[in-house]
Formats: sequence, structure tokens, C-alpha cells
Amino acid sequence: MLYPTIGVPLPGKSIFHRGLLTWYTRCLNRAGANVQILNLYPYEAAIAQAIAQCDGFLFPGGPDIQPERYGQERKSGCRESNPVRDDFELLLLEQALSAQKPLFCIGRGMQLLNVHFGGTLMQDLKFHQEYEHRDLWHMTSATHPVEIDPESLLADILDTDTAAVNSLHHQAVEEVGNGLFICADSPEGFAEALEIDDYPFCLALQWHPEYMAGRTRTQQQLFRAFTDACRNPS
Repeated sequence: MLYPTIGVPLPGKSIFHRGLLTWYTRCLNRAGANVQILNLYPYEAAIAQAIAQCDGFLFPGGPDIQPERYGQERKSGCRESNPVRDDFELLLLEQALSAQKPLFCIGRGMQLLNVHFGGTLMQDLKFHQEYEHRDLWHMTSATHPVEIDPESLLADILDTDTAAVNSLHHQAVEEVGNGLFICADSPEGFAEALEIDDYPFCLALQWHPEYMAGRTRTQQQLFRAFTDACRNPS
């Protein structure tokens, strides 16, 4: 297929949330994909329609996942959640995995993947970080390095075992879910990327390549590789 269709759950209906979508759609369009925005209808029929119509799925950044989803009580520092979005995206992710659709999980999306596989999250990094990880002033530029597993899909796409990335998160993976492995980490040891054992194509990144891709060619390569996987499923 020439132009694969990639489903992206709607982050919200405000002007702010629709502005966030622009960053993702621009990168996907530049990589040669059509984008289908998915309304948050957590019903089997809506999920089945999305699976049938889309060649792959990008799970974007957004609010904190409800702590009860990973077996914890809400702690100080955990921010407001969107239960409807949690319901929809976890159902969609489950069905997309069953259909072995290519996946690109960014920010909250990576945390969602970890929760789906039974992992947990650190609800606030404030007292665990060596430097600020929620650096909103430098969204489009790199603020810290990551080390990449040289045997990973991520290393294969970027053709390197190191990268410099932005940082916009206040939560992080704590316990890694069963079936996942860390393929990149920060200098402090926080997981910066996850992959799924023996899965056709899944990239899960804690950083936000959509903000960097316009100025950093290697970050756009991630969207191109994902789009190619949707275009030519294994």
C-alpha cells in the first residue's frame, strides 16, 4: 500500500489538545501516512472498526494514567487522569496487540504499554531525578543523552547506540511489564524506551520525537520506520 492509515486516539477536544495532534500528524504525513483520529469510544464495536480500518496505531502523550490501573493508590504528585481515555486506549492496545499491528507509543503511550503488560509507574520523579525531566522550555531540542541497546529495533533504526533527546515527563516506568524489555535508558537509569519480545514492530519512547523531528533528522526517522512497518507488515 502506498499510504498506510495510522490511528491516533484523540487526546482531547480543546484547542490545546488539537494543537498537540498537529505535531504527530505532521510527522506522520511527512513520513507518507494518512492519519485517522479516533474518538474515545471504549466500546467493542468502535475498537473493532478501528482495528479493521487502521494499519497501525500511535499512542500519544497525555495525562497521568489512573494509579489503580497498575495496582497503586494515588500518591502526592500524581496528576489528574482521564478515565475514559484510559478505558479506550487500553482496550484498543489489547486488540491492536492481538492483531499484531505496528505500534508507536510516545510519552504516556509508553507508560500505557507498560501498564498493559503488568508493569508499574513511578508517580512523580521529583525526588528521584538528578536533573529536571519535565523541561517544557526546551521541547524541540535535546536536553539529555540516552544509551541504546545495540541489539534493539531502536538502535537499528537510528544506526547508533546513543542519542540526545528532549524530556517532558514527570512520571516514569518503575517495574517493567512481563514481555517488555528496556532498550534505552537515561543517565539516572530511568527507562527511556521499551520494546516487546518477539513482536513485529513496536517502538515505545519516553521522550517526544514529534517536537524534535522538524530540526533533527534522526527523530523523523522513527516516524518513517513506523510508517514503513505499517505499509509493509511482516
